[in-house]
Amino acid sequence: MCALHDTVANELRAHYARVAPLLHAAFGGMPIISASFPQGLGTKAYWHTKPLPLEASVFAWCLDKLNAVEFHSWFPAPGVPDRCGMARIFLETAGTATDAHLREAARLTRAALHTHSLDAILMLDGTGGIALLVPFDDHPAYDDVRTWLHGFANALAAAHGSLFTTEPNTQGGSLVHIHVSHNAERMFSVLPYSARGLERLPIALPIPWRLLDTMPTASITLAEFPAHFAEYGDTLFNERHRIGQQNAGHIEVRAACLPEVRAQSASLEGRFQPVAAKGTTLTAAMQVLADGVTRGADEIVAEAVKQHLLPTDYKVKYVYTALIEYISRANGNGRKPYIVQDENRKFRLNEPPDDWPNLNPPPPRAPDPQAQALVDRLTATATGSDSAAFEVAVCDAFAHMGFLTNHLGQYKAPDGYGDAILGPLGYRVMFECKTGKGNVTQPDAFEAAKYKDAFHAQYCTLIGPAVPDETELTQELKTHGVSAWTLDDLTTALLAGANAYELRACFEPGYAADGLMDLLWNRDHGLGKRVRVVAALIQQAGWDLQLTAARTGTPADAPLLTIDTAMALVDQALARLGSTQGCTREEVQFSVDYLASPVNSTAQRVDSELTITALKKD
Repeated sequence: MCALHDTVANELRAHYARVAPLLHAAFGGMPIISASFPQGLGTKAYWHTKPLPLEASVFAWCLDKLNAVEFHSWFPAPGVPDRCGMARIFLETAGTATDAHLREAARLTRAALHTHSLDAILMLDGTGGIALLVPFDDHPAYDDVRTWLHGFANALAAAHGSLFTTEPNTQGGSLVHIHVSHNAERMFSVLPYSARGLERLPIALPIPWRLLDTMPTASITLAEFPAHFAEYGDTLFNERHRIGQQNAGHIEVRAACLPEVRAQSASLEGRFQPVAAKGTTLTAAMQVLADGVTRGADEIVAEAVKQHLLPTDYKVKYVYTALIEYISRANGNGRKPYIVQDENRKFRLNEPPDDWPNLNPPPPRAPDPQAQALVDRLTATATGSDSAAFEVAVCDAFAHMGFLTNHLGQYKAPDGYGDAILGPLGYRVMFECKTGKGNVTQPDAFEAAKYKDAFHAQYCTLIGPAVPDETELTQELKTHGVSAWTLDDLTTALLAGANAYELRACFEPGYAADGLMDLLWNRDHGLGKRVRVVAALIQQAGWDLQLTAARTGTPADAPLLTIDTAMALVDQALARLGSTQGCTREEVQFSVDYLASPVNSTAQRVDSELTITALKKD
């Protein structure tokens, strides 16, 4: 390691001998890391990344043994490296922005902090930027602080769009970048009073807020510091004493999702339309629980009222009783209940748990006029006297969903059948159609299955306006291998744009509604969603790593994302978002293939080991 020039080394020793007691008094025991400049000041930094405890003697040791110049930390709480003792908001100019723009940005940032009953220590960064150091005495979690700060920065950018930008790679105009992402364990920033590894050794200098308009943001140098210190004293201590007790406990940070991907997040409210259920209460509960969140009866009522699914005076006990009775009735009839109750007496849909965030949901399906026309035809003919018209409407409905259908409707012949147009995955379904004013009066499962072998079919259906929910029919459907479809089921499948591949499970013996419930759930909560979420988080992580590498090193030193490191980063991000579940290797592999595909092209493979680098951040 190349030693510093003797004069520079002596000046640094004298400086750190002066400020070491100040830093120890403010941050004693806090982990710090140092940086040296083996190729000379103003060149690439070499980081000594093993943290050392901040003691008064550590600076001299690092100067002598490591030729250190700069000292950094992530400012954790005393003795708790994963909790935040001091948050950092960094401002720097871009494009044609001047010192005046930077000062205005600092004033606006402080004013915004005041609206949250917070204040900050002002520090000239030594590299031309300004840092606002926000102390916290209640030691909040870094994830909470960073999440809140991203929302804080986004709000500033929204309110002052001609001044602030949150995108580090935005150029042009008189913009000030606002950075908050380094508020995390081991994401270090420069210590107050640290020298910077530039020519003339500028100082990361805390200053009183009253000097914001008069002191150049270029900061003072190592040689100028003694005179400044003699005039203003220990500004770090004075400002911290002025701010006094300051807590983050009142900041509502859990309500926000990860801000890096917040712009890509969207509620799925209204996308999931559950299969028709009997009764207003059950239908409302299913709609509320469609987001995958487990809720108590009181929470279901509150959300249902909010969504205008139930009246404002609806009693909680009505919902609780209705759901308990429904679950008992469904189990008694041999049906799969759509809703189940857990050991805490809360309710959820009878589907695998999903507490993943809703990132990058697919756009809402455009209305399909042809599907609606088919629904109208089915509705008109299902209760009419022309059974053949209903049979043809059923065949046309399945044809619209990807089947090659044939209407027969002859004596001693099935009403029709459909071949799923899926190449080697194809299958055949028999149609037995029944018209009526309500429940099919004679739901003969045997008749629906009578022609299965003769027509070499794999599945059989009994289709009518409605079917009775009885134990006897449930058993007959399973005995004869028949799936019961109602007008509501066909409507759900048509309006959802279901296809022959998705519908296969709906033809299993029993009730099509059960399979449709799973189909709709899997669309919003299944593998497709998980791959979208994993892909979004991998892209964000890759982009963040590359931004850090672009600022601190060369392309040769930039890290690559392997499948294993991507899994770890995704699991960490999911945990920050409140999920109790992790990703799988298969989901990460799918996501990498998706990101690196020619159609997507938001990542690029680097070598044969499937490492990738993100090309852009959406």
